[in-house]
Amino acid sequence: MRATKIIPFSIIFLLFAACGLIASPSRAADYLHVTESGFTTLSASTRAMGMGGSFVAVADDYGASTLNPAGLVQLTQQEVGAMYSDLYGLGLLAYNFLFWVVPPTIMGAGGISWAHLSSNLEPERWDYDMFSYSYARFISRSKSSSDQLISSWGLNLKYLKQTSPWGRSSGYSMDLAYFMRRKKASLGINVQDLISVNRWSTERRESIPMNVKIGTAYRFSPRLLAAVDFDVSGTDFLKGAKLGGEWWITPSFAVRSGMSSLIQKDSFLTLCSGIGFDFPLGNLREKGGVKFDYAFAYNGTLGSTHRFSLSLAF
Repeated sequence: MRATKIIPFSIIFLLFAACGLIASPSRAADYLHVTESGFTTLSASTRAMGMGGSFVAVADDYGASTLNPAGLVQLTQQEVGAMYSDLYGLGLLAYNFLFWVVPPTIMGAGGISWAHLSSNLEPERWDYDMFSYSYARFISRSKSSSDQLISSWGLNLKYLKQTSPWGRSSGYSMDLAYFMRRKKASLGINVQDLISVNRWSTERRESIPMNVKIGTAYRFSPRLLAAVDFDVSGTDFLKGAKLGGEWWITPSFAVRSGMSSLIQKDSFLTLCSGIGFDFPLGNLREKGGVKFDYAFAYNGTLGSTHRFSLSLAF
């Protein structure tokens, strides 16, 4: 009974906190280009990209570290690996990601990661690094196998460093997240860049616009799921929507598909697909394995993006 009371109050608190904060007017016109780049909210999950980016209420692998850290409590194994993507296939924007995540212990679940985005627009060059620490802890967990109810909170602490044509800067940012799953349905909320400070070498100081991700997912079976996410911001109340699904045809092979749409002045649709391979080490799957994921995204305006990731679960 206590858990069922805590969860609704937790959801209501996070929703009101998010709405209250994004209601304040944004000073986007004062930002330099790099603070509006969206790098701090950019997903590093190849699996999520194959599902159109809908992952906030799934969040059961390393992708939780960027999309919903509260979901890290679902991990059952440690996972270490890397991701690479050439954004829009232009050879101008390279996105790299290294990660290590750890399942929950008595102290909670966590992970560390490094994201690097670079662009080579000669004679100008832009480099952006983000070092993150992710943490998650259970709020409540049902002991009944028939109830299968869990709820958790999580956060990301991010250190930012960048070099751009406008100069150098460094700063920090924090995300606050919530996750709840009951039987086949789950809910996720991630308030990204809730607190942020970015300091330039010119002594200029600014903040990064906040973004709120809200999503839900439903598992039709252990091998089939569907998810939908929404992005909310202060300048565009409904900033974007994402819809996708995943089907594990066999225990070692999955197919994914989805779409995402930016709901702004210049709205456009991105179509996504992906595949995943899970190669167990030895005969016992629970001992871990090697995971390989590939995703493809097509946008008629920006072009095509390919993304690859390789990880080891142990």
